[in-house]
Amino acid sequence: MKPARLLGCLTLAVALAWAWPAAALAQADPPDLDLEALVKEATSQNPEIQAAVKKWEALSHKPAQAAALDDPMLSLGLVNVPSSLNLRSEDMTMTEVGISQKLPFPGKRALMSEMATQEAQAARQEVAEKTNQVVRGIKQAYLELSHLYRALEVARQNKQVLEGLVGFAESRYALGQASQGELLKAQVEVSRMLDEIIMLEQRQKAVESRLASLAARPPEAALGRPADPLPRRLAWGLAELRQAALEHNPTLKAMRNMAQAKTTAQELAKTEYYPDFNLRLAYGFRDNAEDYPRRDLVTGMVEINLPIWREAKLERRQAETKAEAQGAERRWQSMQNELFYMLAETHAMLERNQRQLELYQGGILPQARLQAASNLRSYAGAKGEFMPLLESQMALYKFELDYHQALTEQAKNLAALEALVGRPLPARGEDQ
Repeated sequence: MKPARLLGCLTLAVALAWAWPAAALAQADPPDLDLEALVKEATSQNPEIQAAVKKWEALSHKPAQAAALDDPMLSLGLVNVPSSLNLRSEDMTMTEVGISQKLPFPGKRALMSEMATQEAQAARQEVAEKTNQVVRGIKQAYLELSHLYRALEVARQNKQVLEGLVGFAESRYALGQASQGELLKAQVEVSRMLDEIIMLEQRQKAVESRLASLAARPPEAALGRPADPLPRRLAWGLAELRQAALEHNPTLKAMRNMAQAKTTAQELAKTEYYPDFNLRLAYGFRDNAEDYPRRDLVTGMVEINLPIWREAKLERRQAETKAEAQGAERRWQSMQNELFYMLAETHAMLERNQRQLELYQGGILPQARLQAASNLRSYAGAKGEFMPLLESQMALYKFELDYHQALTEQAKNLAALEALVGRPLPARGEDQ
């Protein structure tokens, strides 16, 4: 093949390869891995979520138990039995059947039920938080898998371009128009790209395994290709995110429930200064004497406990519950501060992602494509050097991957923000 014709073929092949990354998204087959289906599957089958649900279900039965009375006590016995064991010799000897019921001081059962209710509500929020964590993990693994599919496509396409450059360098080297160093450099880049492809394929398998695990699918289950992320702008500012997090974040709500439960426990400890009651009713059966009948006897009794051990028990119990309530309140405040920090950090990363995407779209990628095309024309016209052509091709490959990585990180940070806030966030696309 003549050098001029070879140069023309090379120019066409490389130009098509450089145009491919921009057109790939539009020409790709529809994605067959649906994110919404994965999330729905995980929230219904993930064992960590199911374990949290069972814990909540168990605690939801406690308020009714806490409000219920203790079981009544049934007694049966012999009363005033003489040492002769003759049940008819003494008038007060009887067989007695009794029943007793403990009644807590008014208000105690309501406080115990309220405390159990708050603990159950905290467990319910733990279910929501565990669901948030699993959904966030699925979204981030899904996005990582999407990036790996895209990176593999770009890497394989770049490998084909480099192989074309190697073939062209071999032809020029055979004609004495290129040095051996140019040929070796191109061959090294092909080998490096092959190593990159192997590494990406390994990472792809690992991410697929993690995604299958989160979705409670078998490790060997086929997942398919995820969709590519689209650029999105967050419609809310930091102040709106903070307010939404205060209202919806499950961890914050669970800690608030626990703080309220500890406050209720403190109120319950105050009622221990008041006595509980024990009501007892008994019926005594007496045997008749030899010369006259004996009537049966009825006994009624009210017992109360005497809460006299104030310093050793009651005051210390009140001090204990007060400290626990204050500690729960401080933990809630600490969690709120930590949440606000994480919101600010993630929001800042989103703004950085947005600036990166604008920079790549408006400057870096168009300039890199122009630079690569210019070097190709110069080299094809025997006016340029091989190394600038090779370097511009590798730079274009890197920028294509960096752009998609920034796009993926933006979507990941949005998923992280949704998990922190505890609800989906309004966002708008680049065309809105």
